[in-house]
Amino acid sequence: MDANEGINLDDAPAPRGCGALSREALLHIVSARLDYRVRVDERSLAHVLLCAQCTKTVNHLVSIGGPRRELSGPLAKKTANTTANTTANTTANTTANTTPPVAPDPLLIPGYLLGKELHRGGQGAVFAAEQLVTRRPCAVKMLLGGRFASSVQRSRFEREVEVVAALRHPSIVTLYESGITTEGEPWFAMEFVAGERLDEYVKRVHLGPREIADLIRRVAQAIAYAHRRGVIHRDLKPGNILIDKEGSPRVLDFGLARSAMDTISLDHRSTSTKDGEFIGTFTYAAPEQLAGDPSGIDSRCDLYTLGMVFYECLVGALPFESARSLVELIEQKSVGAVRRPSEVAPSGGPRIDRDLDVIVLRLLSPEPARRYDTAYALVEDLERYADGRPILAREDSLNYVLAKTVRRHWIVSSLIVVILLTVVVGGVLLGIAYRRAEAERTRVDRAYKTFREALESADPELGVGSSEMKVTEFLTLVESQVRAELMSEPELMAEILQTLGVIQLGFDDSSRGRDAILRSYEIIKKSREQGRVSEAQFATATVALAKLRFSEEDFVGAEASYRQALEIRQRTAGVFAVETVDTERQLASTLRAQKRYVEAQRGLDEALEHAENFPDGQASAIVRAGIRNGMGVLALAQNDGARAIDEFKAALDAISGSIAEDDFRIGRTLYSMARAEFQVGRLDDAAEHARKAYEILRLRKGETARSTQAALDLLNQIDKAR
Repeated sequence: MDANEGINLDDAPAPRGCGALSREALLHIVSARLDYRVRVDERSLAHVLLCAQCTKTVNHLVSIGGPRRELSGPLAKKTANTTANTTANTTANTTANTTPPVAPDPLLIPGYLLGKELHRGGQGAVFAAEQLVTRRPCAVKMLLGGRFASSVQRSRFEREVEVVAALRHPSIVTLYESGITTEGEPWFAMEFVAGERLDEYVKRVHLGPREIADLIRRVAQAIAYAHRRGVIHRDLKPGNILIDKEGSPRVLDFGLARSAMDTISLDHRSTSTKDGEFIGTFTYAAPEQLAGDPSGIDSRCDLYTLGMVFYECLVGALPFESARSLVELIEQKSVGAVRRPSEVAPSGGPRIDRDLDVIVLRLLSPEPARRYDTAYALVEDLERYADGRPILAREDSLNYVLAKTVRRHWIVSSLIVVILLTVVVGGVLLGIAYRRAEAERTRVDRAYKTFREALESADPELGVGSSEMKVTEFLTLVESQVRAELMSEPELMAEILQTLGVIQLGFDDSSRGRDAILRSYEIIKKSREQGRVSEAQFATATVALAKLRFSEEDFVGAEASYRQALEIRQRTAGVFAVETVDTERQLASTLRAQKRYVEAQRGLDEALEHAENFPDGQASAIVRAGIRNGMGVLALAQNDGARAIDEFKAALDAISGSIAEDDFRIGRTLYSMARAEFQVGRLDDAAEHARKAYEILRLRKGETARSTQAALDLLNQIDKAR
């Protein structure tokens, strides 16, 4: 056909859609379906996706193959000029005589062998590839339009290279290399993830609400990591979250990411975001994104889009699917009238907890100020939900405020009050656990966790319990009650016995803790073989056993138990989980106790490196401080007092503000620092720190505890030396 020849639009057999878009605009969208170099206005594309009539028109034109004829010659130029935010005129001219996309030259990129196309997005196409030097599979992304791309498109592509190269997280796809093809087109190679989209994975595996919440938590950890480094994704959706073969989520496609630290200067430099221009995916975008004002976009946009993904995974549908047009979609999102996931979930499926309703609705608030402040706050609430603890985003009902107030007073009030409350609550919960049928087991477990928190408030190593409050009688009473009431609930009894045993170890009473920990371990080990407890529960029991062996100076046995627990936690929770890294630290302590100093140092260095990926929070600060304290003790064992002092100061700095000044961990670190100062001859400082350590340890562990006596002996040695 001649380039100037075409079919008259009025004679075309396809319908005209709903009339909101011109026929030329519809044909231009059809041409983009056939040639990736043709760029379209995303608002027009969104309208087609939401409008049944326009969708029918586009599908019909694609099926008859007419658009290629109708979009040839002058018509291609005309349609390109009638849509907003299209590519440069040179791109429009190249759409003449378009043909369907073909695979690129396999040798287009030196050092890589390109394969089939894997994915095509709004900015680039991704191809399977092999890096010839390493023979490893990878994915190569190339800019749509190639050398004909506009400056804005190129700027965004370069931005993605810059952003992804700076991110190193297990749940974010890693970038390997970038460059220019032999034809002058930009590209970059990244880690190949053999996985499937999040939404498809959830449907195929039939995940329940708790499993979905755990996946979202891990995605939120990755987003929190990016936010901490000043990167906002801006286009989170199921297609940009892949689940790999191990069932772990991987976030990709940072092509629309921007800096959260200096948005104005960044956007002016890159010209990648202009006032009134929408960036993202309409269906998942936050209301402020749809407004097109770059100054109104911050990290909370990602929380909104993640809330949309969360909602869709829980109920199998998006909250605003009833919208019949783009205008109606924007209106619904701005009002924020979202039904609870538990109300719209398919009947007959797993029940969605009220806490998940609250978390999702908080994420989907139309007002950014009403959402979570940070992704780390979302991670914390999902962890609280998983542990059965009260979430922070819960609705502020009178009962809930009252419950939180009581819980807060359990921690800060005297243990005498805690004991009275715990005995009452524990008796009720144990009675319930004894009588509950297996169908109610989940609720019993959750009740137990509340009971365990109350028990742990007696633990001096958690910075709350005190020897002056006579907890030993209380522990004996509870232990006897547990054994009598929970014989029919062995796993529940085992976890309570385990908690009691670890608390007794905290008071340097390994003889009393030994029986409880060993009995607990045997019950959980047997239940694990029968599939009645999780790997995480068994890992916790194994850590308790390791602590017992360490306290009895069986360092070889402690090492074996810590290594077993570490392997399980790395496999189930991940290398960067707080509990995994803390187990690394404890393992290093057993190596140091065996004078295997090089191995111990290597273990502590790895633990500290992994701890850099922690979210902010008390648990993270405690583990980081523990690692620094371990490094100080190791340096002290090697007679390097100066380095030990520096490490102990770093430990105190890491934990400052996260715990009370008379916390056991403060006392332990001050005792170690006093030893180091005594070693290098700084007697005045050593005496001051040893005295503070003794006062704290005497309060927390009692006058006769080994650690208290050690601090007293050190204080006497320092006084004699002075």
